[in-house]
Amino acid sequence: MKNKYLLIPGENTLEKVCESNFLFPLKSFATNLGKTFSFAEIPESSYIYINRLLHAKDILLLKEELSQNKNKIKGIVFEDLGVLEVIKELDLKVEKILYLTHATCSSYTVNTFLEYVDTLILANDITKEEVLSVLAKSSKPIGLYLYGHLPYMYSRRTLLTNFSKHFHMSEPKIRLVKEKVSGKEFLVSEDEFGTIFYDALPYDGRDFLDEKVSYFLIDLHLEKVESMATWLKDFVNKKPLPNTTRAFLDKKVIVRLPPKGGVR
Repeated sequence: MKNKYLLIPGENTLEKVCESNFLFPLKSFATNLGKTFSFAEIPESSYIYINRLLHAKDILLLKEELSQNKNKIKGIVFEDLGVLEVIKELDLKVEKILYLTHATCSSYTVNTFLEYVDTLILANDITKEEVLSVLAKSSKPIGLYLYGHLPYMYSRRTLLTNFSKHFHMSEPKIRLVKEKVSGKEFLVSEDEFGTIFYDALPYDGRDFLDEKVSYFLIDLHLEKVESMATWLKDFVNKKPLPNTTRAFLDKKVIVRLPPKGGVR
């Protein structure tokens, strides 16, 4: 099986690229992913992305939207498990792709969710060795996030707006901030649905290009790309990309703490 790419385009030109599909953030159901798309704007047999955590009224609205546009959907990448229930209720014949940004970090978790979905995107909070271990133990082929600014935190609150109002500053919808203790920089993005903290540098996961996976997810919504085809060709051929990060590939993100009141 050849590897396939799911490309989040952002404001870039929708230029079809071989062995890839655009992943369209669905308008009103996706947050902080640049340009979003209504069903009227996407072609038939498309992949759509829903990354919001949904209220009950949102679920009802989504159910109505999906029922009226069944022919537009080939697959759905989603985070809220309520979306899975909507797919079941409507008996949609679509590919179910789960992407829990930080929750799928072990083969046990992965294989549990694979009983209910067709595939999933593995979280990026684990090392290279751990990724390879999960790939080897998964009951079905799974996907990997291969490139883009990694999301670290999501809040429903409009944090940039609140900050700007408190300090009487302008209100940009995207701002670079630095954490004082570590010196770590974050790209903070806000829209009407809340705020996401991204890594200031894009993640480059091309260590895994030769692995057999269901999909490689590439997020270009914060990148300006003149030609999608040229960019992907250079990327796959491992042309050097400056100012990127390996994130947690070489270091564990979790340190085991000593028991309360004791020592390790």
